[in-house]
Amino acid sequence: MNKKIFVSALALCVCAFVFVGCDKGPKKVAVSGTITVDGEPIDVGAVKFDAVDGQGMSDGCKIKDGKFECEMTTGEKKVTVTAASKVVGQFEADPVLNPGVMSDKVESMDLSVFKQEKTITVEKKGQTFEIDYSTEAE
Repeated sequence: MNKKIFVSALALCVCAFVFVGCDKGPKKVAVSGTITVDGEPIDVGAVKFDAVDGQGMSDGCKIKDGKFECEMTTGEKKVTVTAASKVVGQFEADPVLNPGVMSDKVESMDLSVFKQEKTITVEKKGQTFEIDYSTEAE
């Protein structure tokens, strides 16, 4: 009889661990978009998305050639560009070890242009967003 109680208790514990382990936090959806300044894409950068109500998680991703792809929780999000650079030319990275191999010469952008408040509303997987900042609004 004690063996049956032990096996039943063990099975109950295993089920409890399985159900508790299934919660992976808030559901995230994949979204994408472009970030531009005066219609020109940011070459390289990073963007962060914070819940407007302050209750959700922050999500972020890289910007490359003006495009981003992120997985984030649904809801209204405040957009913050945390880094941005423009390619301003090229240079020979290492003429001794890799002659002829060119690298992008980048210049950091003035982040004050990104103080304009931008929000997006994430509702479902696959949404795309176009976020444009303006140098005229400074």
